[in-house]
Order: sequence, then C-alpha cells, then structure tokens
Amino acid sequence: MDTYRIQAFLVIAFPVLLSIGIILIPVVPDYADHHTAAQAVKSAGRWFAGHLIAAVAFVMSVVSVSAISGHLRQRAYRVPRYISPLMAVGAGLYAAGLGADGIGPIAVQASGSTPALFFDGSGWYVSGTFMAATVFFGVGLISTVYHANKSHLVTGILSYVTLFSALVFIIIPAVPSGWGLYGEAAAAYGVFLPIGAAIWQTADLQPTGEEDP
Repeated sequence: MDTYRIQAFLVIAFPVLLSIGIILIPVVPDYADHHTAAQAVKSAGRWFAGHLIAAVAFVMSVVSVSAISGHLRQRAYRVPRYISPLMAVGAGLYAAGLGADGIGPIAVQASGSTPALFFDGSGWYVSGTFMAATVFFGVGLISTVYHANKSHLVTGILSYVTLFSALVFIIIPAVPSGWGLYGEAAAAYGVFLPIGAAIWQTADLQPTGEEDP
C-alpha cells in the first residue's frame, strides 16, 4: 500500500473510532439530570467501553492530523509547527475527561453508592477539563482545516463543508445532552472524511510506476 493511501486511512481512523465509542455510550438526554445519568451507568460495560474507545479516538486524532500535515509537506506546503502541540494537548485533555467520566461513576457504583454522587461531586473538574480541551483542540482543528483548504488539498464545496464541520465540532459540546455526541461524530466525519478522500485521490493521480515521495 502506497504512502498516500496509508495517510488517508490514518486520517479517517479518528472519526471512525470516535463514532464507535459514541454509539456504545448509553445516551443521557440531559446531563444536568444526574439521576438519569446514573441510570445510564448501570450499563457499565457499554459505558466504560464507549468512553475508553472515544478516549483512544482522541489520541488517534493526533496521528490523523500528523498524517494531514505530513501530506501537505509532501506537496511542498509549509504547515505551522504549532498545530500538532495544540492538538496533542487538546486530545490529552479530552482523553483525561473521558477517562474520568468513564471510570469514576462505575467506581462509585461498585462501592455500593449511586453513580449520581460522582456527577454531583465532579462539578467543574470534569466539565472544566472538557472546556479546556475544546479550546486547544478547536484551535488546532480550525488551523488544520484552514491549511488543508489553502493548500488546495480540499476544494470547492467540500472546503466549506470541512470548515463548517470544524466549527460545529467546537460548538456542539456546549449542548448538555448525550444526543450532542452524535453531532460531534458527524462533525468529525465532515472534517476528516473529505480530507482523507482528497489524499486518497492524490494516490490515484500519481503516474503509474512513480514512487511516492
């Protein structure tokens, strides 16, 4: 498999893993209702697996963005060095928040108490972590999309789709409902699928017999 197709697979890996994790997490219609959230935690296996896979997805997002940056550099386009550190910090914070949300309520439940105690006590510790993650990750994501469009890797209507999706990805965490997570997954596809497809198409345009740079 050539370099471009490997890069395309790495780019798409993030939204695929994220959507799997989100689908596994039992939906909490209103996160402000801690009793409802506690009921969702009763499906402990799904709750833990979903949060774990989503956390791994955000770790994978750093690889996905690195693949995009690497491809742009192969096209002789200069990519700012600050993007990867921003994405790494944001992804790390997302993973930390998901880890706390995934393990904390289950641990409380295993002790014989209601998981609502975790949601009551975590307060701004977890939500603040997610807010900080959104800031760092969001700036890195918008920068990635901007340079993917500016380099003409993504063109036409898809350039607007990627930009709109990146904005949705940043804004939608403010929705206090588990259904918002599905919008998050859709937005991730809206950003990374067109970019991955464009990289894949680059491989198809390579002359037969020509080696990848």
